[in-house]
Amino acid sequence: MKKLLLAVVAFAATFASCSTDKGVATTISGRFVGSGVDTVYLERVSDNFTSPETIDRVALADNGGFEFEFGIDEGTSPRFYRLAFEGGRRPVTLVVAPGDEIKLESAGDIFLNYEVEGSEESALIKEFNREYFTAVDRVARIAEGIDTGEGMHRRAYDAACEAMQAQLRFVGTHRDRLAAFYAIRHTAAERYIPQLEGMGITVAHRRALVEGLMERYPDSPYIAILEQEISTDETIIDLSRNVAEISYPDIELKDIYNRAHRLSSLDGKVVLLYFWSAIDSVSNNVNAELKSLYERYHDKGFEVYQVSADSNISTWIEAVRQQKLPWISVYGGTSPEVFSTYNVAGVPSAFLIDREGNMSVPSLVMSSLEEEIKKHI
Repeated sequence: MKKLLLAVVAFAATFASCSTDKGVATTISGRFVGSGVDTVYLERVSDNFTSPETIDRVALADNGGFEFEFGIDEGTSPRFYRLAFEGGRRPVTLVVAPGDEIKLESAGDIFLNYEVEGSEESALIKEFNREYFTAVDRVARIAEGIDTGEGMHRRAYDAACEAMQAQLRFVGTHRDRLAAFYAIRHTAAERYIPQLEGMGITVAHRRALVEGLMERYPDSPYIAILEQEISTDETIIDLSRNVAEISYPDIELKDIYNRAHRLSSLDGKVVLLYFWSAIDSVSNNVNAELKSLYERYHDKGFEVYQVSADSNISTWIEAVRQQKLPWISVYGGTSPEVFSTYNVAGVPSAFLIDREGNMSVPSLVMSSLEEEIKKHI
């Protein structure tokens, strides 16, 4: 009986050491050396992933060490926390569950060089940060000298594409991870290269992530956020498919000979407003098929107003010349407002404007497009 009593007391002591009145004891500790950081701030990220709340801060010890100990309610689904620093440095994002003992080590640049133990999700976030932001930082460095030549535009575009591809690979590989939820929230590549907007994370990626998180983290609040984003995206898609507008937004851009062409100058014709890129193989295939359609219906009032999304103007000019494009082909690569005006999410993309100025979204399958053109000729 005495042995049993001692065992119960020992168990109670063990349980007490893991729990507090404020929840299950959780620690984040580590050592940052040579970073130039004096103070580390612990922030809790809100469930809507918008506004972080500072819950504690500590000064680094002489050896760079730090430790946070705090309580999280037992049974709470893992949440995002951040270690933030002064001076505009990027914060380190962690996924924290009750009772976690997370340790970090870094020498030099904390954000790109840290190592983390005790949280598999946090280690995945570190993996994403290194690949994605290494490419983003390269875009930023190129962008600083963007006016020094056309080659710089292409390099910036390629680096931004590399960052976006890293993001898509990561999300596709880790569709049941909170780290993937963190990854889809980044749009740094698109901010530098507006033509890439809408070409990265899609509704399909969010749906796959919802399914994965429901299996691994069924109580996660981030599932509801994803579902709301999916609903919003689907509403926009439905509107773009079904909308018919009068008095379409007018634009004016220049061709390879620096001559300006205004879209409204084609009023009274059936116009295909076509957004493309010379480095996109699908766009170039559409060009080849569209030529025969253009030849058959141009004399009957069909016109094409083609807008390039290329970041490299020389690439666009060479493609127009080599492909001998017979219609109006203008350059929009330095006019991001043109793409946002028409909510262009990717290329190839097109709108059909009839003789009365009504605008619809046609298929770029030539047989279907031809049927639409014939209705208005």
